[in-house]
Amino acid sequence: MNFNTMLTRLGMDPDNFINRENEPVKTEEGFIYEVYQRTDIRHCPHCGSQSAHIQDYDWIEINCSETDYIRDILRIRKVRFKCTECHKTFTPSVQGIQRYSKISSQTLQLILNDFSKMMSFSQIAERYHLTPARILQIFDENVPYVPRKPLPRTLCIDEIKFDEEYDQKYCCVLYDFENRQIVDIIKNRQLPYLEEYFSLIPQKERDRVKFFVSDMHDPYATVARKYLKSATHIIDMFHVVRQLTQAISKIRIEVMKTQPKNSIYYRFMKKHWKLFLCRKEDIPDKFYSPKGIISSYHFTDLVFSCIKLNRDLLSAYNILQDLFHYSEKRNYNDALNFISYISDRLVSSNHSLLIPVGKTYDKWKFGIASAFSRSQNSSRITNAIAESINNHLKTIIKFAYGYHNFPRFRNRALLILSYKKTR
Repeated sequence: MNFNTMLTRLGMDPDNFINRENEPVKTEEGFIYEVYQRTDIRHCPHCGSQSAHIQDYDWIEINCSETDYIRDILRIRKVRFKCTECHKTFTPSVQGIQRYSKISSQTLQLILNDFSKMMSFSQIAERYHLTPARILQIFDENVPYVPRKPLPRTLCIDEIKFDEEYDQKYCCVLYDFENRQIVDIIKNRQLPYLEEYFSLIPQKERDRVKFFVSDMHDPYATVARKYLKSATHIIDMFHVVRQLTQAISKIRIEVMKTQPKNSIYYRFMKKHWKLFLCRKEDIPDKFYSPKGIISSYHFTDLVFSCIKLNRDLLSAYNILQDLFHYSEKRNYNDALNFISYISDRLVSSNHSLLIPVGKTYDKWKFGIASAFSRSQNSSRITNAIAESINNHLKTIIKFAYGYHNFPRFRNRALLILSYKKTR
């Protein structure tokens, strides 16, 4: 193999070595290349003298692997000089290798590039024939901090379970609705953490946020009121509907348990519980024929027969359908009146499961009304992007079998999900 070609492929500067014919040694994992450092470069880095003599030689091995298929080792015979002027020893640096490093700069760059891919640290370590601990060390040394993205026009906020420790059980994630990417990740969703974070962001940047989308977590309302004064606070419809569907599911179970276990109502309500939580037009147009019963019943007829077994279940189901079918083209005042009407219906039901839902709707009625009315660009703004990206974050955590170091998790997540396209 040509000497210059070999060293250039491994990311080294051929001028640092003596040009000599040397065939690589084949091993089970790859190849070993042997080179000799030049002995005519004797510039003392301490005093600048050009006068030095050779004191000794030392062999070092540099990992130059490029893939997980071949492990390339560059074995260098390095020379150590002793200056005749200042009597200090030195070894000339080798371009392509950082001082005290056992991997080449080229391999290091490949590792850094893989940090922005959906790979675990263990997978990266195996690919370059290094230990996971060494890969973590490289990551912490070269990626000490990943800057956040600027606050967007439409800011979504949500939380994701991170660790069982008290101060980082749920971390808070900020999303850019329009660009579909993570803005930043905050260690905790509790109010002191959120206030500390947003108070450090310049007011001018915070004023650029025009829509703030969240669930019904009290600290988020405080953030919107104190730090995002120019933004319209929108409560995500998923969480609004979930408040009611959870109550309906519990009432359905109560009603189901009042029926004989071999009855068609009990069996249908237990097996097809999702049909009580969807839009009525989404109920399948087919028939239900349970085992042991000769007759067939249409799914729609059975759903309405079941909900009519209990007045509260019927009332809650009708309210849910009203939420599903409310026209989003109405203005904010109409939406506010609608939410107040829904809240009053739930509270007046006098059911222990529906009253708290009605009170919650009344407490958050302004944010819910903003969700029901169209935004200024005539598009519906939801937290769906947050739910989607949360799945990617969970995958990152799962690949690592869990994180305990929050800064490391934050940096890795931002690299993969926000900076991958620009790296």
